[in-house]
Amino acid sequence: MEIDITSVVIGLASLATFAIPIGYDQLKGKRTESRAKQQFLSTSANIGFQHGQFDLLRNQAVIGIGKNNEELLYVKDSDNYSLVELRNITSCQQYKSQKKVPDGGNSEQTMKEIGLRINHQNGNEIKLPVFEGRDGTQRGDESIVVESWMSRIIAARKKLEQGISN
Repeated sequence: MEIDITSVVIGLASLATFAIPIGYDQLKGKRTESRAKQQFLSTSANIGFQHGQFDLLRNQAVIGIGKNNEELLYVKDSDNYSLVELRNITSCQQYKSQKKVPDGGNSEQTMKEIGLRINHQNGNEIKLPVFEGRDGTQRGDESIVVESWMSRIIAARKKLEQGISN
């Protein structure tokens, strides 16, 4: 049995055509995830936030609840973060918004945003996006992620209220 070198080279080139972009995309995703987590950890250290559970969101932001269930930290990047005291929250809901933006040509794209809306006792409202991007780029579980964090926030607030009343 003879091995044709040309066929082997063509086969390896064909595999590389698919493997290299997929590998690059995976590496880029891991690097972005690592950078977002590192920014969350450094921001929490800088402001004195002792994190408990935290998650990376679809928009490369990180959200976490403090160990003592008193605070919620949302970090989009090192200069863009929100620290929310859970005892001042009156409600936590999901929000969805969309807007049309020009795509550079003659047509428009629909940009969507899905996230948490947190209302304070003083009437202020904070929106913490979980997903931001073009319509059609959603994974489909964004509402589940938002609802999961809504329940975590509500549970942490209840633990905080029980600790205060005891």
